[in-house]
Amino acid sequence: MAWSPRLGGYPMSPYVICHMVTSIDGRILGERWGKLHGGVTGGKLFETTAKRFGIPAWLIGTTTLREFASKDFALKPAVGEIERTDYVADTKTKRFGIGVDAKGVLRFKKGEIGGDHVVLLITEVVSNDYLAHLRAAGVSYLFCGGDRVDLRLALRKIGAKLGVRKLLLEGGGTFNGAMLQLGLVDEVSQVIVPVIDGGKGVPGLFDIPGPLAKKAAATLQPIKHERLRGGIYWHRYRVVGKRSSQKG
Repeated sequence: MAWSPRLGGYPMSPYVICHMVTSIDGRILGERWGKLHGGVTGGKLFETTAKRFGIPAWLIGTTTLREFASKDFALKPAVGEIERTDYVADTKTKRFGIGVDAKGVLRFKKGEIGGDHVVLLITEVVSNDYLAHLRAAGVSYLFCGGDRVDLRLALRKIGAKLGVRKLLLEGGGTFNGAMLQLGLVDEVSQVIVPVIDGGKGVPGLFDIPGPLAKKAAATLQPIKHERLRGGIYWHRYRVVGKRSSQKG
């Protein structure tokens, strides 16, 4: 099936905007930059710019999701078998924090992050005890593969099961890169701060997994540019052209 920016990749899939704050050299660890002009931090700048989209759903990978999860603790044994079907704990909410936990390694004491309902993208390898834990915590989950999360399937389910039509991708460099590599990013929103990070090995905006490709991952078409206070620039682009890989 051909990729379509209007449909966000595939039928029922949301339109995906990768929104990130980066240094001039494309690094994304804002805690390394200290306070910027006017006393704002990279984290605060991210929050204020992301809020302007008015999109109440965001997606992150396992590494970033770990920052919001509870400390590890032993799971209680489940009482009986739990059917391995998608489970939506809160059918009324319109705000979602969506994260990948393919093997069921993270723990949650409640089903919300800052008022956004938690939805996990999981696989068939998670334990029965883990499913019981998520239900008890009020966390929703969607089955998206055998032992690895199929990101195309995940987006289709996010659209169909949750009714999400637009989604902010806010992952780390590797997760963002995997989404881009599969042709699942429709738009890039990059807020650039006047900082040179220069850290070798520091994650970038898109770190494409696997061997180095012969060609660039994607070309972009400018949509909008805005200058913010303190020499900060906000650029938005539509993703066009050929991706690294659209197989699967």
